[in-house]
This record gives sequence, structure tokens and C-alpha cells, in this order.
Amino acid sequence: MKALTYIEHGKFALQEKAKPQLVSARDALVRVTLGSICTSDLHIKHGSVPRAVPGITVGHEMVGVVEAVGADVKTVKPGDRVTVNVETFCGECFFCKKGFVNNCTDPHGGWALGCRIDGGQAEFVRVPYADQGLNKIPDSVTDEQALFVGDILATGFWATRISEITEEDTVLIIGAGPTGICTLLCVMLKQPKRIIICEKDAARAEFVRKHYPDVLLCEPEECEAFVKEHSDHGGADVV
Repeated sequence: MKALTYIEHGKFALQEKAKPQLVSARDALVRVTLGSICTSDLHIKHGSVPRAVPGITVGHEMVGVVEAVGADVKTVKPGDRVTVNVETFCGECFFCKKGFVNNCTDPHGGWALGCRIDGGQAEFVRVPYADQGLNKIPDSVTDEQALFVGDILATGFWATRISEITEEDTVLIIGAGPTGICTLLCVMLKQPKRIIICEKDAARAEFVRKHYPDVLLCEPEECEAFVKEHSDHGGADVV
């Protein structure tokens, strides 16, 4: 199969690799139908992720179809369309039980896919702890609509949830890239008093103006003064 591979600092390559196989009874094999490129992939390329293993297939946000499952997998079966979580986690250690799955103590826990074990910018990917990391895609949802569930939409949702936003709050979001917009959508569900986005890219700012006209916009150079002017307590309540 074709797989985008981390060769060494500054170098990725599309290589031919063997189709992955199930290793554990808790594994699933997923045929990838759509994947994304994350800034974290670029961090690997630029040498900012020392834990990344040369030779691994990169990619940690993808959707696909389950091809095979280990004997202990209960929640998905071959033929199911699924999202793949960026984190692989055992679900049983102290951190997993607290919900901090990025800190899973298992050797293949946390950010492993596309970093320490082969990821999903390939035709197939092996997903450890499939019961924890795979979610079925409803028939009414397309692969493209579901793609961001495993990473950047989850990031925005988690950030919003732990921020304890109220309807009286001023919320400041730094950046209106894909993760920023996903965060914005989740923040809007909390219906805060006002939302401010700080974004320097003209195209991204225009996207916000067009699709979310009630959101206030500012650039980094004016952010501090703008936020003070448009908040009730001298600054944002949530950032």
C-alpha cells in the first residue's frame, strides 16, 4: 500500500509498505477513505516532536471502513464506517478514567498514531484499543462531514467544555484556522454574551465575517485594546 512516511528531519516521502495486520485482540484494521493533514505533522517534519519515530507513517485524523477486528473488540465490526480518534488510549489507567486520555500510561497510549506507530495517511491503518478510539459514522453523515471529529473538532469541544463558559462571558478565540472555527462552533453552543476572534490572515477574517457576522474581529496588534473595549471586566472571561 502507499503510505506517507517520516524519513528524517525535514523529509517525508510516499512509500510502498506492507498492509498492517492486527497485533492485539483489541486492535482494528481500518481502510482509510479520507484523511487530513495536521499542523502536528509539520511539527514532526520540522523536528519539533522528538518522540516521533523515523520510518513511521504519519497521519492521525482520518475516517474509513473497518476491515477486521480483534477478538476482544465489541463496539465495531467489519463494514462499519468510523472516525478514528487522534488519541489511542486504554480506558483503564488513572488518567483515562479521569478523561485525560492524552496522558494514558500505556506504551501505545496518547498521541501514538502517526507519531510513534504507523498512522493513517495511508490506505490502511491499525488502530489499537479500537473500542476506545473508533466511533461509528451515522448513515446520514458523509466522510467529509465526519473527518474533523477525531482531532480538531474534538479539540474545540474539549476546550469549550473545560472553560466553563456562561451566558455572561466574553470569550476570546486566538486564530480562525480550522481548529479556531471548530472551537467557535462549540463556543456558540454555550451562547456567551460575546465572542471575539483575533486573526491576522485577511482571508480567514473574511470567512468569519461572512459566516458568523455576530462575532467580533481584531488583529493581534490591536487585540489587547480591542478586548478591553469590548468586555465588561477589563478583559476576556475565557480565552
